[in-house]
Amino acid sequence: MSQEPRQAAYDVVVVGSGIGGLSAAAMLASAGRSVLVVEQGEDAGGYAHAFKRGPYTFDPAISVFPQGHDHALPVAVLDYLGVRDKCRFIPLESNYRAVYDDFEIETPFGLEEFTERHCEAFPQHADQLRRFLPLCRQLHKEAHELPPQLGLAGLDEAARQYPVLFKYIKANSQQALDDYLDDPLLKSVASVAWAYLGSPPSRLDFVTFSTVLSVYLEGCFYPEGGFQSLADALREGMEKHGGELVLGRRVTGITVKDGRTAGVELEDGTPVAAERVISNADATATFEELVGADHLPAGFMKRLRRMKPSVSAVIVFIATSLDLRERGAVHETFRPLHVDHDETWADILEGRPGGMFGTVPTLSDPALAPDGEHILTVHSLAPFDVGEPWEERAEAYGDQVVDAYEKAFPGLRDSITYREVATPRALQRHSLNRDGAAYGWENIPTQTGGKRSPHVAPLDGLFLSGHWTQPGTGSLRAFVSGMHTAQLVLRSMDLPGIRFDHPDFPPAD
Repeated sequence: MSQEPRQAAYDVVVVGSGIGGLSAAAMLASAGRSVLVVEQGEDAGGYAHAFKRGPYTFDPAISVFPQGHDHALPVAVLDYLGVRDKCRFIPLESNYRAVYDDFEIETPFGLEEFTERHCEAFPQHADQLRRFLPLCRQLHKEAHELPPQLGLAGLDEAARQYPVLFKYIKANSQQALDDYLDDPLLKSVASVAWAYLGSPPSRLDFVTFSTVLSVYLEGCFYPEGGFQSLADALREGMEKHGGELVLGRRVTGITVKDGRTAGVELEDGTPVAAERVISNADATATFEELVGADHLPAGFMKRLRRMKPSVSAVIVFIATSLDLRERGAVHETFRPLHVDHDETWADILEGRPGGMFGTVPTLSDPALAPDGEHILTVHSLAPFDVGEPWEERAEAYGDQVVDAYEKAFPGLRDSITYREVATPRALQRHSLNRDGAAYGWENIPTQTGGKRSPHVAPLDGLFLSGHWTQPGTGSLRAFVSGMHTAQLVLRSMDLPGIRFDHPDFPPAD
């Protein structure tokens, strides 16, 4: 049942309640702004929205969350909002397992431990690994330290100060792998986590790969009760400070008056006034449909139309009576069907399973399924269009995914107590993302970091938050994106930014 806004006007309206929208809204509400979040779905969370099927609770899109320890930024923010007790992060025991047809490795957290595990598996290439993996951490460190605004005059000094970053700032991950490693299987294993980011190493931005790998190696977590608990905590934090969420209402337009935003229009024509609007929705739809190209600079629209969304995914939700822990399960298991990731990419583009990672959240939170059962959720990258209706291919595709994971978990096929397949069409319906994109813009070098859509749109009063904007793909990045956006909105109001003492908190000025 749709809901009505309580007021006719707000300081800020947020379109969409994904993690990036909720974190922005909660921070703005905590700063005393009147905030309305409008969500077309039945509950808050976007891709973090969990769903139930009988006794099972499934997460549709997010599988892990880094930086869930006591002193990490997200926990500090929840504490600041007064809702820290609403989302308990459970530390994962292992990083991930990768199961090839003829090779298997389980990896720990910690860069040194991760490096040594790979050295044990590839002793003849240990020297190469001890150069390549620390390179990823150094690249992440330099990217984190580089000032966000860098004029031409500072380029030479920055290149001297951050040599690794400037060497690889336009590189794809395969170029870096080829620079340091010479064994095809080793290259494949060292980059197997590419599926988290939606593009194979030959396309994937190396800075993005290095940053995500480095952050994940510091430890990952799973929120008790599923990722809905993170969305619910942010929602409660927002509402605790006076913010409002309206569900079941779709924004059909962003109102423009005298060259700036004036609010939004809901699908039944209801106007809601606001001098500032944050879009947590699809970037193309925001500018092409909600605003309209005639209100935006031609050069901006030309570049937007050149940008490529990421691939989508098929998600296979499985409940099983198999003892997955006994079968060697850890929270995340990658299942490459080829050593060459480009072969996997070719499969993906043809609509066959590939880029697969399977999550077993019941290892951390057994309450998500009945006693004696586990949940296995497998994400497999997929294009939106495969030349035939996805609904006609879904069940056979699900069978192929189960067959692939039979290798990782023998006996899986005959132990399934529930199975459901969500296609790219389902992702598109749920998120309204262009072509059901799972990661916002594709994570290629020309679309990452400062080359993603900007937080501050070229229309006075319009802002973006979430994975279409900076810093990019992933639940943590979406969370941080919302905080950056909130700070920029406050600055546009000539108000002091939010301040609390945390080294990773976006600066107020």
